[in-house]
Amino acid sequence: MDTDLPSDRLSRARFRELQRLTSAKGRRENNQFLIDGEKLVRDALAASAPVTEILSVEPALWRDAPVAVTQISEADAERLSDTRTPQGHLAVVRDELAPLAVPDGERWQVVALDGVQDAGNVGGIIRSAAAFGVDAVLVGQGSANLTHPRTTRAATGAWFRVRIARSNDLSADLQMMRDAGAAIIAADRDGSALDDLVDDVQLASPVVWVFGSEGAGVSAALSPLIDQLVAVPIADGVDSLNVNVAAGIILHHSHRLRRNADIDGSSE
Repeated sequence: MDTDLPSDRLSRARFRELQRLTSAKGRRENNQFLIDGEKLVRDALAASAPVTEILSVEPALWRDAPVAVTQISEADAERLSDTRTPQGHLAVVRDELAPLAVPDGERWQVVALDGVQDAGNVGGIIRSAAAFGVDAVLVGQGSANLTHPRTTRAATGAWFRVRIARSNDLSADLQMMRDAGAAIIAADRDGSALDDLVDDVQLASPVVWVFGSEGAGVSAALSPLIDQLVAVPIADGVDSLNVNVAAGIILHHSHRLRRNADIDGSSE
């Protein structure tokens, strides 16, 4: 090994500490989590995420990293990764997710997840939220763990570029945003067709888009807070869309309408 490389070798004691971060309990108790893959680590660094340590089988790749670099073996990378073919580059990130504050401005958008249990779906929705200009993603209890490796991997670098918050009481948080002037719109296969959604609701006021569990949809407890139900039209004979896909379509629809309204307004 080049002694000029800015790295230390991984001790067995440190490995045991890191291995705890592969469980939900360990992540929660340590307020830290692992991210996996060279691109995701670089995205986190570029977003000034609270990365505390890089773990790599090739420390030379991280000469310019602003944090400590620790050399790990391929065997250790395999044990710390949840992928079948780990790249050998991981990072430790502090969990600094805070309760949601109402976004600033007059036309903000928030995505709220109610019992979305699949980590890949949660990560995919976070990625769509970032792509389509959503201000924050609020994840209620019963949804997949936000720091699960599948969540961060599916979200890609978007995990670090959109505000993410946990909710211990989704009803109370939705009420807070409703009191701040937001329209609460939930995705539901029995809702109004997406193309029929009143444009003024999306364009003139804040909006909270609520997406429910893959099987049961939005919980009945939230019904009193829902202002409107919306559905993505699909072909006859098809039962429903994956919640990640439906969220992407709905958020793109809203983004397009808002962008077109801005263009029209600027041309007047």
